[in-house]
Amino acid sequence: MKVLVTLITFFPLLLGFILATVWWTKERNFEPLLTALGLLATITGIFAERWASAYEKRIEFLRALLNECRSNEAILSDRRFNSNSHQSGRPIVFPRLIVSVTETALASGVFAERKDRELFSLLHQWRHTVNEFNRRLDITELRVFTNPLPQEIDSLYKALQESKEFNDAITLTRNIASIISTQYPEKIRPFGVLLSNLNKN
Repeated sequence: MKVLVTLITFFPLLLGFILATVWWTKERNFEPLLTALGLLATITGIFAERWASAYEKRIEFLRALLNECRSNEAILSDRRFNSNSHQSGRPIVFPRLIVSVTETALASGVFAERKDRELFSLLHQWRHTVNEFNRRLDITELRVFTNPLPQEIDSLYKALQESKEFNDAITLTRNIASIISTQYPEKIRPFGVLLSNLNKN
């Protein structure tokens, strides 16, 4: 449908430009020349507007993704994920990782081009990891609040901190922030301080 709309939109303009150019080669006056220039400006203007809109959308998503990484890095650094900081045998509620910007970016297709293949792949991995980790948090909380045995609570919290999902979440957060900070436009670079903070942990 998108291709059809594009053809319907641009074919008449392109045909008009060609006819105006042929007209100008025969008449050699200003009227066909101005018509051709006007049509050319319209065609290039539409393409330029679409390109600018797509570029701004990418910039907004990249900045939002870095903000999401920063928020998730703070969540993963929360002392509640450190079993040594817990009061022994006491159930707690954990913060959840955020994935809303990632899901919106994937659904929009803004990073589906070949040049974004690495970032696109990492975002898919991140979404899967976050969903699995948040589900694990749900199960852990359900168990500790319905069967609050101190020894089991401590073992569940230790297992959570040592889980593959937890370690994958930390790694993916760093990798996504690193790629955005190093491989994308200079306008994104001010957020590079996030990468430094992540690497210190």
